[in-house]
Amino acid sequence: MAGRRWRVSAPVAGVRLATADMHEAPDAAHRFTAAVSHEIRTPLNGILGMAALLEETELSPSQRDYAGAIRKSGSRLLDLLNNVLDFSRMEAGDIPMDAAPFDPSDLVQDVAELLAPRAHAAGLDVAAVVDPDLPSRLIGDAARLRQILFNLAGNAIKFTPSGGVLIEARCGKGGEGLELVVRDTGVGVPEHAKSKLFEAFSQVNAADAQRDGGVGLGLAIVARLVEAMKGTVHVTSAFGHGAMFVVEVPLSASPSPGDQARSLRGRPLRVAMELPPVSALAVIGALARGGARLVDDAMDADLAIIDAALPPARIQEIARRRRTLVVLRPSDRSRIEQFREMGCAGYLIRPLRAASIIERVGLTLAGAVQPDPGQEIIKPGEAGTALIADDNAVNALLARSALTAAGFRVDTAATGAEALERIGETLYSVIFMDIRMPVMDGLEATRRIRRLAGPAADIPIIALTADIDPDLESMAKLAGVSQLAAKPIDPPRLREIALSWTRRAKQAAE
Repeated sequence: MAGRRWRVSAPVAGVRLATADMHEAPDAAHRFTAAVSHEIRTPLNGILGMAALLEETELSPSQRDYAGAIRKSGSRLLDLLNNVLDFSRMEAGDIPMDAAPFDPSDLVQDVAELLAPRAHAAGLDVAAVVDPDLPSRLIGDAARLRQILFNLAGNAIKFTPSGGVLIEARCGKGGEGLELVVRDTGVGVPEHAKSKLFEAFSQVNAADAQRDGGVGLGLAIVARLVEAMKGTVHVTSAFGHGAMFVVEVPLSASPSPGDQARSLRGRPLRVAMELPPVSALAVIGALARGGARLVDDAMDADLAIIDAALPPARIQEIARRRRTLVVLRPSDRSRIEQFREMGCAGYLIRPLRAASIIERVGLTLAGAVQPDPGQEIIKPGEAGTALIADDNAVNALLARSALTAAGFRVDTAATGAEALERIGETLYSVIFMDIRMPVMDGLEATRRIRRLAGPAADIPIIALTADIDPDLESMAKLAGVSQLAAKPIDPPRLREIALSWTRRAKQAAE
């Protein structure tokens, strides 16, 4: 009997073990994917960030080319990594979806800002436009929608030799749902390639794959995500005349506290523009809610918005006639005083954000002087104090260098526990918290900070992560994180995040 029991139970036990292995395999694969992603992205953040910092220093032309090549190669590697890991998860049927309120304006603007360095390096314009009739709050998975837009717009930049890329968010058909549109002035899609465009490993031709990198997964991932959202995606294109990708998803509106953007209503505003098409559409979209009217001649306008690339004589001619805002690329910041001497009243920095356009137009009409970026901070520490909590020494050095250059006094911590000790000694203006750290991770440290007594509990905390877990955004919100930022993050973006939170705190205190 004992022998029989053994012979029967062994196969049964084997089946049970095999069944358990089958159930555990997806979890193990998920953990492996997450670990690989984190371990590759972390050094990539250091490589890309240090290359960006290097480009901000005094370099010879050849050295600048070398630094740019490092950054460009690292960016391609990151794109490839993202697509391969995402596609492998989707092949395993792992496409979890979140449903939470989000602002579609922030969604499209975030993608434009993330892709701006790549677009500007290629000599392209990139901007975001939001339909004024679109609800300010929708319910859906913002992270997945951001991924869809990032892949579509990134692909558009890759195949656009000149001109620009426009990212739009508008109401769906019949005023329901969300429609995301990416337009470009690129090479377009030949008719024979459209049917296979969203298939995995599809390339329009082999030369494109060799020249531009990638393995043809970006649009396949878009198609999988859109399908999971019960939406549709299609492309309209004539070869040689650009392309337009349209994504429609059935999202519902969320109750909104109202339009918090500053409005220009009540001003009979007439605007003249001399801008590239993409930037012009961004300005028109931003000012539409305020009832602004576009006029052809600056003499008939209250305000002119012009491109910094215009001939200096033309800039001076317009600026002498009317109050003028000049639109710059980030690399033009050092020329702001030069444009002031030409008569310009203020400036806008690409990629154009609707809230910034409205704010700067209001300041210019009121006759207020905009401070130069380099003059806002007089001495180190003037911008505030920042804490960097990251166990990776290279990434901590990168963040410290970037924020110090923006006028922050910066402290560092290698663990969440050490970050808590630092907060007990100093009231910081902003905290950058890596999520994966030894001893105490970033989310647990954030929870403990939020439970502190006094003003320390309200310090803005930006969580930095190299993970790809789609549930991480909701976990971070529950922990009390103010903003989640994905690694790699370049120095200008890091500074922009820090300064936006410190400015917000100052405005709330006034």
